[in-house]
Amino acid sequence: MTTVTSTTSTTTTAASTGYSALTSSDSGTGIDYSLLIEAKVNARLTKADRIDAKITANEAKITAYTDLQDLLQTVNESLDGLRNRTTSTGASSNLFSQRAAYIGDDDVFSATVDDDTEVGTYSVVVQQIATKHKIAADSASSKTDALGYSGGFTLQAADGSAVTISMESDDSLTDLRDAINAQKSTSGVTASIVQVSDSGYQLILTANNTGEEITLTDGGDGVLSSLGLTDDDGAIKNELVAVQDAIVEIDGVTITRSSNTIDDAIEGVTLNLYSASPDTAVSMEISTDLSSIKTAITDFVDAYNAYRDFVVTQQSTTSDGEASEDATLFADSLLRQITQSVSSALNTTIATDDGTVLSLASLGITFDSTNNLELDEDTLNSVLSSDLDAVKQLLGLNMTSSSSQLSLLRYETAQTPQSFTLDIVRGEDGTLTSASVDGDSSLFTVSGNRIIGAEGTAYEGIVLVYTGSSGSVDVDFSQGLADTLYSAIDAAAADYDSDLTTAIDDLEAQDTTLQSRSDDIRAKAETYRTTLTAYYARLEAAAETAALLLKQLTYSEDDDS
Repeated sequence: MTTVTSTTSTTTTAASTGYSALTSSDSGTGIDYSLLIEAKVNARLTKADRIDAKITANEAKITAYTDLQDLLQTVNESLDGLRNRTTSTGASSNLFSQRAAYIGDDDVFSATVDDDTEVGTYSVVVQQIATKHKIAADSASSKTDALGYSGGFTLQAADGSAVTISMESDDSLTDLRDAINAQKSTSGVTASIVQVSDSGYQLILTANNTGEEITLTDGGDGVLSSLGLTDDDGAIKNELVAVQDAIVEIDGVTITRSSNTIDDAIEGVTLNLYSASPDTAVSMEISTDLSSIKTAITDFVDAYNAYRDFVVTQQSTTSDGEASEDATLFADSLLRQITQSVSSALNTTIATDDGTVLSLASLGITFDSTNNLELDEDTLNSVLSSDLDAVKQLLGLNMTSSSSQLSLLRYETAQTPQSFTLDIVRGEDGTLTSASVDGDSSLFTVSGNRIIGAEGTAYEGIVLVYTGSSGSVDVDFSQGLADTLYSAIDAAAADYDSDLTTAIDDLEAQDTTLQSRSDDIRAKAETYRTTLTAYYARLEAAAETAALLLKQLTYSEDDDS
């Protein structure tokens, strides 16, 4: 039996055929059947190669789309807090409602401030800070030797519960400390040992919380006086730090608290006291956290420029006008659509009531020669400190109404309704029955106190809450630059239901189908190779048989002669 071997550019396929080898050097006919086989198989593989090239191009496009999506999402992360939206209206934060405390001397105290806290200025005098009561036992010569005291006592801090500590004569200072600490969460007292000299150790008892006095009661065996925690009269013998409350004067009003953390003196403000300064009034201003707004604007400029650099790369050409090697999305229609949408949103302007037109330039942001953004920090600092309302109006979503009883609960629409008058009807039983604009009650539905924009209308995605009586309310919405840009980018680059996500999903699905087709073509080509190999092997075998027969006939004729 002979082996037929077919050699390709990548593999060597051996098929046991029972016939001679098919290379020209071994073939009895001198025909190189292997070359014929490869030519026929490769003709069929050409289509698979074209499909593989399409898959490779799709993968490059998917990578570029993913990079673009990441860059745009980074832009939106910087914009999110600048849109003047609450969590209920689609934002993760609202920097215009965040507050910061600006303190004249932060060595005396600091403060944290809740969002939406009323702004204002306060004069604060820290008369004294709260302290933790701290007492000590008499010095002992060792912390590990037996103390020789037997008996018990109880201890507790003011807000703790009394616990009983029992001692045996062979207990050491360390044993006593550990026994006290085993119940410190109940008693409110923690024990420690301090080495006060080469051969002197003191047991220290400290209240867990400020403003709480430690009390000790002997069990009748005199253990407390033997330890030196109390004197002969049962009073504390060695008081290291006396207990005291914090005393603070705020705008002339004195308050006393047991803790150095005071969260109930000024609504929305938590004071953290560090040191007493009884002769000095420290100013504290509660205002919008301008530094966070500035950081977000700066981050936006950087994120936008990174996106622009990507776009420029995708539009770059070689010296002969062809697309550059890195320009995977050259002339891509989706990139062009996104670029136009972002550019349009970026050029949003807002007109104020006094006729002033606000734009990016109002923040000190301009375009350079490459259409990247440049930021003038002096201009930004000036407008933040002098006209924050203008910054909010330029960037964020704003709703104003003629009734304080109408509030915005949710706003999830890319459209921006302009001014309209809402005619609200409340029934005799007190329930809302309808809300209409220009007599059209189909534009809104009502549910409880909620007024909900109807699907398919310009008001879809808007949910208002109204607690007033029947009447007309004038409503005005303005979608600022940051909110408009965020909406445009979200439609293009969100993780779900966006243009880029859809395009990526389509390409991945296309690649799955193409890969299946390529694999099928290659599998069939290998089957075709096997069929051809067997076919040509049979031809070669037939030729060898004929040659052998001819040789035999020739020998026979020679013998007859």
